[in-house]
Amino acid sequence: MTMNHQPTNKETPMNETVSFEDRVRQHYPKAVTMSTFREKIRDVLANGHSIDLAKVLLATSLCADDIVAVRGPEVPSHKTKLKHDFLGPFSMGGLAGLPYSGLTGMSTIGHHIPEKGSVLIAYGPHIGISDQGEPGKLLRPGQRCESSACGALTLALKHFQSSPGYQPAYDDDDTELMTLERRLLPFRGHILTADNPLKAATDCAYNIIHGLIGRYLRSQKKVFECEYIALVGGIIINTGYQHDDYIDLRHLSVRRAQEL
Repeated sequence: MTMNHQPTNKETPMNETVSFEDRVRQHYPKAVTMSTFREKIRDVLANGHSIDLAKVLLATSLCADDIVAVRGPEVPSHKTKLKHDFLGPFSMGGLAGLPYSGLTGMSTIGHHIPEKGSVLIAYGPHIGISDQGEPGKLLRPGQRCESSACGALTLALKHFQSSPGYQPAYDDDDTELMTLERRLLPFRGHILTADNPLKAATDCAYNIIHGLIGRYLRSQKKVFECEYIALVGGIIINTGYQHDDYIDLRHLSVRRAQEL
């Protein structure tokens, strides 16, 4: 089973009467709540393919941001993540969700899958949406002022905007940002001329991550001696504490390991 969704840039004017869900969908028309998404994934795996969920290892390539990571038990159920539903997770991701653990990380995932089990690889960048519907901003728990999300993509964008000849500097002490900017650099022109550069950078980050996950998986397929490999890719949409998070699902596939 394979499903791909293409992003839509259509946006409608905002006013004070629209719901928060409408504000999210002005930017991501096909977005669904994270709780709806979780139920969909469980249904596809368990009912669509008769996969034993107790033997599914979750591997992720998501941003290291705390609003994406698993939260404590005091958090309302509408903020819970896929990480509560499966074994793991094995985390490949870092800033902006790129799979920095690379080929070694993917190989390790293959070796960690339960016997006669399966693996679910969830990946993608994230973006915040404020209560007013502004992409790239949100109010974090315990703070009074909004901050950036994704902060790493926002910083990379700021660097790209700083000078026409900007080149990421090699820095052993900041390797993830350096790698992120180098991966994004070929798309700099597209990003900077977009109506919303941060959304464009987020879309580019998704495409980069999707390509890397596929390439790493094909390269290491011999170690995936498991039943099924499920891939779920999209853009996570983080919101204020009182709202459900959303996801703009871009890819969903479930294949037997030998079909790689």
